[in-house]
Amino acid sequence: MKTYRAAATAFAVCLMFTICARAQIAAFTETLKNNRGAIRVQDGKLAGPSAEILRIALAEAQFVALGEDHGIRQIPEFAAALCAELAPHGFHHMGLEIGSYVAPELEKMARSADGAKQLAEFEKKYPETIAFYNWWEEFAMLQKCESAASPGHMTIWGLDQEFMGATAFLADRILATNPGPEAKSAVETLLKETTEARVAAAKSGSPGDLFMMTAKQEELDHVRDLLKKQGKPEAQKLFDAFLVSREIYQKNMSGDYYASNRQRALLMKKNFSEPFAASSQSDGVLPKVFFKFGGYHMFRGINPLHSSELGNLIGEAAEANQLKSVHILIVGVKGEQLHFAGIGKSMEAGPLDLAGDKDSPFLFFKPLFDAQIENSWTLYDLRALRDGFSKYGKMDPELERAIFGYDFVVLIPDPKPSHAIQ
Repeated sequence: MKTYRAAATAFAVCLMFTICARAQIAAFTETLKNNRGAIRVQDGKLAGPSAEILRIALAEAQFVALGEDHGIRQIPEFAAALCAELAPHGFHHMGLEIGSYVAPELEKMARSADGAKQLAEFEKKYPETIAFYNWWEEFAMLQKCESAASPGHMTIWGLDQEFMGATAFLADRILATNPGPEAKSAVETLLKETTEARVAAAKSGSPGDLFMMTAKQEELDHVRDLLKKQGKPEAQKLFDAFLVSREIYQKNMSGDYYASNRQRALLMKKNFSEPFAASSQSDGVLPKVFFKFGGYHMFRGINPLHSSELGNLIGEAAEANQLKSVHILIVGVKGEQLHFAGIGKSMEAGPLDLAGDKDSPFLFFKPLFDAQIENSWTLYDLRALRDGFSKYGKMDPELERAIFGYDFVVLIPDPKPSHAIQ
């Protein structure tokens, strides 16, 4: 009899927890559905039932952080529509996932009538120097953002490390500063070795064969010392940018991913804080900035890589100054995406299935995938889920992280691949 009673009690407890869990899931799903809506880009502008919700949030922002999944054609269209909304509110600065030294070159191209031609020529001369914005849709977005800022301009800040093939670009910039004879000769030798390494990397397809990764440290130390003696401060800074980028890449390629991510995150914060402070001091006002980075970089708090990154810095900076930041994550669900195919090889379109791929980094978004609006982009207002969050019970920790790390999520049901400039 006691055994029966114990079993009955255990069954009742399990049933109670099951019912409670189902009720919590139902409550979460209901709140999610009540705070979703269709959104689209139409004639370069945000449109659809949820456009106004996003528009109101943007109007109050000092910083807008767009986290993305790279290589999807529709995302720069959405970013350009954000520029159209933001420019009238005084957003004339963009923080991008490119090197700080290549950014002014890209900015000039975006402002030029023949900018696309200039970009194609730059790509031919300096391959693997510009990340992402050597894709047609991404560059077109920059041109549209520049146009939206008229009669002023959109200033581009490159906040990332220099890209893996940027050695020749940096070396030419160093030579343009007219270093002393020994330093000049040493940099010219590096430039020659860079060309040879690029040929080898194009044969193997491996980024590990590029000069930034294969250079001998003793030779680099010698060049650095020569530039300290015979080079101007600008030349030294350019070479330091190369050395820092090399460190980050080498750590990543050796499997020391956390150290690589942390060093890169700290560099992004530094590369933002310096021009932001300088702009604030010169103009006497805090500049409004639109950021466009990979999704992991724009989280508030700790991201899925267990790193506190640029998105957290701008969120904290906004709060410290009684201002607001808006964080938007946009991803494609099932379709195609442009992928890196190797050094010297054309980028390739490949399948994308965030909801069905067992290795998808966004499987925790299953409730959002399941609640998508059919045949439409879906915008979720995650802010509505935060108050009283504990009532939803135990939650996937990555989903919880996203709910508090981003304000909005936009799902594109049928992503199309970007097109690379050849």
